[in-house]
Amino acid sequence: MAAPAMDRVSRPLRVLCTTQPGVSHLLPMVPVLRALRRRGHEVLVASAPRLAPQITKTGLRAVPMGVDFIIGQEHTFVPALAAARARRDVSFAYTRTVLVDALASAAVTDLRSLVRAWRPDIVVRDPVEFGGFAIAEALGVPHVTGRENRFLSTAAWASELGESLTPLARLAGVDALDAGQLYRYLGLAPTLPSLIAATPKLPNAREFDRHVGPTLRFVRPESYCGDAQSGRANGAHRGGPRVLVTFGTVFHDQPDLMRRMLVAASSLPARFTVITGPGIDPAGFHPAPANVFLTDFAPLGAVLPGCAAVVTVGGLGTVLAAIEHGVPMVVMPINADQPTNAARCEHLGIGITVPVATATPATIAAAIIRVLTDDVVRARVAQLAAELRSLPSADEAAELVETVARTGESVPDLVESTAR
Repeated sequence: MAAPAMDRVSRPLRVLCTTQPGVSHLLPMVPVLRALRRRGHEVLVASAPRLAPQITKTGLRAVPMGVDFIIGQEHTFVPALAAARARRDVSFAYTRTVLVDALASAAVTDLRSLVRAWRPDIVVRDPVEFGGFAIAEALGVPHVTGRENRFLSTAAWASELGESLTPLARLAGVDALDAGQLYRYLGLAPTLPSLIAATPKLPNAREFDRHVGPTLRFVRPESYCGDAQSGRANGAHRGGPRVLVTFGTVFHDQPDLMRRMLVAASSLPARFTVITGPGIDPAGFHPAPANVFLTDFAPLGAVLPGCAAVVTVGGLGTVLAAIEHGVPMVVMPINADQPTNAARCEHLGIGITVPVATATPATIAAAIIRVLTDDVVRARVAQLAAELRSLPSADEAAELVETVARTGESVPDLVESTAR
C-alpha cells in the first residue's frame, strides 16, 4: 500500500517511526527524525502509550500501538521471562518470546490500521521492534532501522529469531518473513565504527556482535539536550572536578550499588551529579553526601559539558554521549549490551571496568581517581570524540532515508545505479 512513485517524488514524505517504549530506544533515532521534519516531512512515532510523554518532549508526535508498558517491565506480562529471570537463565529466548511473540504480535493490528489510514512512505524502526518490520513488508512500504546497536549477521538474526517470524507473517498478512529482509533497504548506526570494531572477542556475541552489512551506514550520534531547564544540575556544588553518575533507564534500580557509589563519592574531592533514573525517588538516598546532587532525570547532552568523568553501567547511549563530550568512563556493567560496551571501552583505553559483583566504595573511588588523572585515557577519548565528529550528520542520514523512501530501492542498489 505504498504511495505511487510519482506521488512520493512530488510531495513531502510521511515517515512512521516504530519503537519499543524505552528512552534509550527512542533518543538515538530523534536526531534523524527531527532532521526529516526540518526538511519538510511529517513524522509520527508509534510506541506504547506510556512513552508518549517522552516522545512529545522531543517535539515529535506520538501515536499508540501494542502493549502499554515501559522497557524493563516485560516480565510483568510474559510469565516465562519472569520465571527465567528468577532462575537466572541467560539462555532464555528473549528476542523471539518477548520481542516477537508478545510485543510485535500485539502491535501488528494497531500498525496495520495506522499504515492503511495514514499511508506512510517509509518506516524508520527500532531494530528490536518487529511489528513495524512485518507490516512494512506486508504492505510494500520501505523500512529503515534507525539505531543499530546489535550488529548481527543474517545467520545470527535467523538463529536468534528461530521460527517466530512465521506466525508474525500470518498476522501481518504476508506469506513469509525472514531475517534476510531485516536490513534490505538501509540501516542507520548512530555509533562509532571504532567502538564496534574494538575487540573481536565479545562477552555475548549471540546478541551483540560486530557485523557490518552492505546496507548499514554509520552516522554521527548526538546526545539529547532536552530543554534549557534541564541543565540546572550543572551548577550544583562548586569546586573540584565534576563527575556524572548514571545507571541508565532500564537496569537503573540498583539501590545497593547506588549506596556503594554514594559512599565512594563522599570520599573524593569532586562534585557529583547522580541520576537515579525514572521511577527512582532521589529522596530514598538522602541524606546524600554534601558533594552530591541527586536527580531522577537529566538529559546527558545538558549535563555532560564540563564533566571530567562518567560512572555508568555501560548503556550504549551513555557511552556514546561520553565519547561525544570527550569524557572518560568508569563502567559497571549489569546486563544486555553493557558487558559488551564495557569490554570495548577497556580495549580502546577510554574506560575502566569495575565488576558489580566485587565493587566496593574503595574500588569505585580508585577507578574514578584513575580516569580523572590518567592523561593517556583522556587523550584517547579526545581522539575518539574527533572521529565521532567526522561521521555523517543527521541531515545526511535523513537524505538517505528520503532517497530510499522516494525510490523504494536499497542503499547498495542506489550506489550501483549512481555508478552506472
